[in-house]
Order: sequence, then C-alpha cells, then structure tokens
Amino acid sequence: MNVQCQTVTTVVPYRTLDYPNGAYLKDLDNEFPFWLGTWEGTADNKKYTFTFVLFQKHLRTVPSGRYEFKDKVVGKLKVTDLATNQVIYDESSFANFDDYIIKGNVIYGREFYFGFYDKENHCNNSADFTLVRYDNNPNQILYKNFSYGEYFTLDGPCPYNDQLDIPMFLPKVDLMLTRQ
Repeated sequence: MNVQCQTVTTVVPYRTLDYPNGAYLKDLDNEFPFWLGTWEGTADNKKYTFTFVLFQKHLRTVPSGRYEFKDKVVGKLKVTDLATNQVIYDESSFANFDDYIIKGNVIYGREFYFGFYDKENHCNNSADFTLVRYDNNPNQILYKNFSYGEYFTLDGPCPYNDQLDIPMFLPKVDLMLTRQ
C-alpha cells in the first residue's frame, strides 16, 4: 500500500488583505530586495550598523487557529562608540527568526516602517522607526521618525523606573544610512 499526501498552499501577493487560511503572502512585486543587506550611518559619535535579511515563507499563527506564511524582513543592530572604538551594543550574530529584534511591518510608497522589540534584559522595550528610499541614490536611505512604543513589562519586574531610563540603542535622531 502506498499513500501520498500533497498540500497546496495558495500563493498571494504580499499586500493582499483577504486571503484563505494557510495562504503564503509572497513578495511577488520584489519590494524587499532593495532593503536587504548592511547599511551604516553615524550620529552622536556612534556608528550604527543595520543588517536586514529576508525570511521567506515564515509561518505565523494566531490563537484563533488561523495561520499564514509570509515573507518577512527582519534586522540586526550593532552600535560602535566612535570615541573609544568599542562596540556598545551588538545583536548582529542572530540567525533564527525569533531572535531578531527589528521587524519590518509595512512598506508604503518609498517608506518602510519597522518595529524594534528589545529583549527581557531591557524590559522588552519597544520603538518604531521609518526608512525612506530615494530613487536618485539607491545606496542611501534615510532613517527617521524614531518613537518609543507602548511600554509594559511581560516577564517579571523591570529594574528601571521609567521607559526613558531603559537603555535604548537605536538612534533617536534622523540620519542617512549608506549601503555597505
């Protein structure tokens, strides 16, 4: 006796709003490749190195039992103090999706909106920022609109009294990032 089972996943464009359970939201319009790779910029005597990678067909489930596969851009961050040449923050060694602290949320026109979700040692702090693409220079993007996200600690007490006391390593000022 020989039994074979084949599941067929419905593939839909990434921006599709209405799709069946289990669908694959794929970057069919090739919006993501531009953003991928390593980008660097300096501000406040610090060098910020962002590395963005693509996870294809990442499984996302919700408590209702609904699930989808989705192409997702995620990022890593490394911060170097230029005065001492010391690395003061480094999340650049990640390889597993769940370890990444920067998640691409949505592309709207020339802007890509990101969320930053820090680890437990920084009280699960969060922030948002935007990257802006310029057609006249494909090797530069503008980092802008840093803002703190909602603050609540999920895993026990936080040693900080205020969200602004928690170390935040994202730049809080606008800066130009250059493709490396």
